[in-house]
Amino acid sequence: MVTRKLTIDDLPQFSEVSSGAYIHNSEETVFNEELDIFGSFIDDGKTLISQIECDFRHNWYCGKQLTCAAVGGVASKPEYRRLGGVRQTFKAVFENALSKNADISILYPFSVNYYRQFGYEPIFRYINAVCSFKAFEKLERFSDVILATEVHRTKISEIYETIAKKQNMLFVRPNAKNICLEPYKECKFVYFTENGSSKGYACVIPDRATRTVNVEEILFTDKDALIKLLGFLRTYDGNYDTVSFSKLPLNTPVTDMLSNENNLVKRNLLLGGAGRILNIESVLNATAYPTEKGSFRLKIVDTAIESNNAIFTVSYENGKAEVLKKADGEWDISLTATAAARVILGREGLNTEELSYLPGAEINGDCRDFIRVFKKMTTAFYDGF
Repeated sequence: MVTRKLTIDDLPQFSEVSSGAYIHNSEETVFNEELDIFGSFIDDGKTLISQIECDFRHNWYCGKQLTCAAVGGVASKPEYRRLGGVRQTFKAVFENALSKNADISILYPFSVNYYRQFGYEPIFRYINAVCSFKAFEKLERFSDVILATEVHRTKISEIYETIAKKQNMLFVRPNAKNICLEPYKECKFVYFTENGSSKGYACVIPDRATRTVNVEEILFTDKDALIKLLGFLRTYDGNYDTVSFSKLPLNTPVTDMLSNENNLVKRNLLLGGAGRILNIESVLNATAYPTEKGSFRLKIVDTAIESNNAIFTVSYENGKAEVLKKADGEWDISLTATAAARVILGREGLNTEELSYLPGAEINGDCRDFIRVFKKMTTAFYDGF
């Protein structure tokens, strides 16, 4: 099997693989030359059977930026599946990403179990909530918000980055990328509020047909900003019946601000994007550490990226840490690639007992200093690719 980076000359076969996997007209296939696209071939490199597209972005993690290999377009011809084409292609994608100093990778899985074999684990578990306007009745209506347009690009960018730095895994959006600033063209409205350090915004898409106000994103720095945004949403209650919030983090305070008497707020728990750590050493170095003194020995078991297989001894104090990598030795906690993604990137804040139940985790010593570091954070990311 031959695996290599694809070029525009491979478009005919690239289109066939895309069409066969995603069931669309091959003539509509777009080959984006700005992406790193890899494919695996059989018949001495003549027949393309699998392919993966990769873009590079950045995510906020502990107030720092990690380089992310954003993976999409994973596809195989149905008649050539089970030949190891995707596995070989992922190997090339990982090697390429590491050569570009990528720290992590994110994809949106069609099958969680399928991508676990490549080290990916859902790290964004989210809630979709549908709320009757009766749940808003304890909140005062608030109209002192601003509709964001092109002239507010810098302001919206500042608000987003302020919030993103304090949360976990939100994508860096240079110059308000992926935030709608043409509301009347796209029928998507971003309203923001700001009063000193208290600030936030909500992306609103009203749907008269269903009498629902859809909130695609709602981000805020504090309780005051959240209450004002919810108070603004209440101004729609004259001709709409419900508010639908998409992709709220698990520990969201949004629904806590609403009244849930008589089941006025209905929630669904869903799995979002999956992450994997490409370079565990660089992620440990980027992690925020407590002022207290502590240390732990972390063993990583990674079947896809050999360089991650090691014992990492981390000693920290006064917010700084020294990370030492050894081939073997004693360890306190062992994590597979999938378990590491969930604990370190997903930041669920699991305690020792909860870690003992986590698939891929094994405890062999005192984990209190490890747990102190990887405390719960609000994890979220929305941008598609």
